[in-house]
Amino acid sequence: MRWLALPAGIVVLVGTFLDVFRTMVMPRAVRGRYRLTRVLFLAVWRPWRLLALRVKTQQARERVLAGAAPMSLFVLLAAWAALSTVGYGLVLWSPAFVHGVHGSGDGSFTTALYFSGTSLFTIGFGDVVATGLTRAVVIVEGATGLGLVAVVIGYLPVLYQAFNRREVGVLLLDARAGSPPSGPELLRRTGESGGFSQLHELFAYWERWAADILETHLSYPLLVYFRSPHDNTSWITSLGAVLDAATLVLAVKEAAPLHEAQMFHATGVHAVEDLFFYFRLTERQPIIERDEFDQVMEELGAAGFHLRPADEAWERFLKFRGKYAGRLDALAIMVAAPPAQWIGDRSTLPLQPDLQRQPRH
Repeated sequence: MRWLALPAGIVVLVGTFLDVFRTMVMPRAVRGRYRLTRVLFLAVWRPWRLLALRVKTQQARERVLAGAAPMSLFVLLAAWAALSTVGYGLVLWSPAFVHGVHGSGDGSFTTALYFSGTSLFTIGFGDVVATGLTRAVVIVEGATGLGLVAVVIGYLPVLYQAFNRREVGVLLLDARAGSPPSGPELLRRTGESGGFSQLHELFAYWERWAADILETHLSYPLLVYFRSPHDNTSWITSLGAVLDAATLVLAVKEAAPLHEAQMFHATGVHAVEDLFFYFRLTERQPIIERDEFDQVMEELGAAGFHLRPADEAWERFLKFRGKYAGRLDALAIMVAAPPAQWIGDRSTLPLQPDLQRQPRH
């Protein structure tokens, strides 16, 4: 059966290299239900998430969840290295190259596997050596090991730079929208400070932020699971809060709606939609009671907003929010984001005191 070793090794290596290329090099989303990266990440994330949801306090839960994405990255790197070692080991053990491997245990698969590992990591103890054409395989494997390390070294700075850009926006929103963030709270605080003119700049900034999220989080989907270091918040609930604020402006503001709010709403909906479909989620049915919406209308009116008639505003609100609400909730539930007003699932997470009056989704 040794003749199967060469084609089997080539299949393993090609599959591994394609996964590395698609995950770390290709600047676009790569779909595929059975890709190695997706299978390995879900194998880490699902039990990790279930364990975290059993933790009693939210702070402890966030500490547990924060380790999932970085740990899955190391698991993925270890899997790539292990599969490369096995693939080259099978090639070296095949009849075409096994006679060029010399050392203790000549001809055994364990010797070929050991030689493959020392070659991949360019250790070269010298107790097993290659001759003839087998030297070419060993040289290629050494280059593969160096290339894998180089790709990883280049990947990590890009990943964390995108993460840092994302979290700057989340942190700046904290003082404006509360923690957890809330769209109505964002508008109320803006109105109380007499800064409705600031909404132009805010929505323009978040339009660029949402576009950056769409590009980076589809190119590097692992970023979706990286937790915010700030308490009671998440990039998903932050995006949802500003989307809710833009939706309220478009729905309840009596005068012509802000152009920046329209542009951000379109970009934000696009980002939510693309991420929702990439992760193959099931849309949820969010529930917002009319009396809560009327209460928000009263607060905005007190803050200085010129409002539309209540029934007209309610219909417009449902129309604009229906474009993203169910999909945003699905994303928030997928990553177990801390619940915020109108966003997330409180069926498995204990309500915080400041969220007691919010409806369950």
